Amino acid sequence: MQHRILSTIIAAAFCMVAGAQETCTINGNIADTRMADGTKVKKVTLMRTDEFGHSVEVATAKVKRGSYTFEHTLAKDEPTMQYNITGFGEGKSISLFVEAGVVNIHTDQATLPEQSTVLGTATNDTYAEYQAIRAAEQRRVDEEVATLQAAKGAAWLETADGKSELKRIKAKEAINAKAQMVRFLIDHNASPMTPLEVERTMLPVLSAAYVEQMTKAIAVSLHEHPYYYSLHNAMLSSTLKANGEAPDITLPLYGGEVKHLTDYRGKHVILNFWSSTCDKSAAMMTTMKSVHEVVKKHADQFVIISVALDSDINAWRQAVGSQGIALDGWLHACDGAGTLSPAAKRYKVENTPKIVFIEPEGHVVSLDMEADEIVMRIEQILSGDLYYLNEEK
Repeated sequence: MQHRILSTIIAAAFCMVAGAQETCTINGNIADTRMADGTKVKKVTLMRTDEFGHSVEVATAKVKRGSYTFEHTLAKDEPTMQYNITGFGEGKSISLFVEAGVVNIHTDQATLPEQSTVLGTATNDTYAEYQAIRAAEQRRVDEEVATLQAAKGAAWLETADGKSELKRIKAKEAINAKAQMVRFLIDHNASPMTPLEVERTMLPVLSAAYVEQMTKAIAVSLHEHPYYYSLHNAMLSSTLKANGEAPDITLPLYGGEVKHLTDYRGKHVILNFWSSTCDKSAAMMTTMKSVHEVVKKHADQFVIISVALDSDINAWRQAVGSQGIALDGWLHACDGAGTLSPAAKRYKVENTPKIVFIEPEGHVVSLDMEADEIVMRIEQILSGDLYYLNEEK
């Protein structure tokens, strides 16, 4: 009897804990499971993208009679993020937002997973409305072109005048759709999809000043969201210049810690981008050793951060060790993404080596300082001559 009572209490406690955890249930169905190569989809994978741009497998599910299900338990305070479901071949996938609730996905054809209908939770429903604006744009273009073809003939569309008219129609509808999309994002300023789409679809085509105004309209409740953080740094990157605020970057360090550039506010930061396979980078590291000799006695004022654009992390680790540069006051970071590293994108690094000098309040002093110039600049700063303030004037 006591055993049964204890079992009941334990079971009830387990249910309470389980009930306290939020779950995202993803139910999908595929009407036609045949892929481009003729084989059928048998398994799908839920993937997320980490802050370094790496695809991370979250879960897999078997496809039975065209249906599949994922049960994803959300971590405490896990933000709503966009994931992908892969397994359709040719790198194609379904995009969806993972959040508490039930997400229902319908795919007509496995060859066109990107055209799937994704509904059921607040962010996915909102995103579906947003995507409908683009779909409506294409329908209007198709309808106008069809009307034009009926009136002028298909041959006329291939003439110079015809091509010019087609270009005008597409431009007009694109402008109309973009205006609707901007209005939609502002009207849905508390949705997690908004900062993501402002960065992804608005920042590349609108002025930085306009995007800044859109960003200011985003709800305060999203200011700690990863997509807002990313948008803020993307904006800083888009207007990157001397005297401007330095974009933040994530630093997976040699010792295993993960830091951010902003963690070193209060110090002068010598941020250099290099590659262990680049001869010029190797030569620069010799000079950087001289820089380290100067700043190591002033660790309260300076820090060197070397970001390697290597795709082979083991090779990078070996290079740091063999070159004898794993030293106090000299941090080394590498995310394994090579030249596609988010850090490289933020600082528009096209070639290595590249040295960026940042002052203690987080503003860029120089975006391309020569290695042999750094020691002179450091000595100026140590003597009390904040030369960059004079240059700014």
